[in-house]
Amino acid sequence: MIPLAELARCFEGEIPCLMATCSAQGEPNLAHLSRVYLVDDEHVATSNQFLTKTAANLVANPMASLLCVDPLTVYSYKLLLCHERTEREGALFEDMRRSIELIASLTGMTGVFALRAAEVFRVLDAEAVAAPDAGPGP
Repeated sequence: MIPLAELARCFEGEIPCLMATCSAQGEPNLAHLSRVYLVDDEHVATSNQFLTKTAANLVANPMASLLCVDPLTVYSYKLLLCHERTEREGALFEDMRRSIELIASLTGMTGVFALRAAEVFRVLDAEAVAAPDAGPGP
């Protein structure tokens, strides 16, 4: 497994990530995430603003897959995630809320991007996928 600290640039919001979840009936769902937050060496978090179907899927099946891209190297990475908890208060939630409010104010979308919750995931695996025209990752 690639240490999450080595993937830190993937979580700065320059290139959106893609998250795949699955319902209890096996129906897949893909969500584009403008930002994934690095929490610590074992966890990432996503902001739940518009993720109604994704959140419902995570209740039925806590496993998810995340595809992220390093904006400098353009390498892609696939992370296997397990949803651990939903936070609606606390330091992580407030940091994410402030970040979202700042982005909203800079883009003229104040009041549109209300953070409902922070979805926290344990990263079970992280592996390089590939870079365009460069073969397998590092």
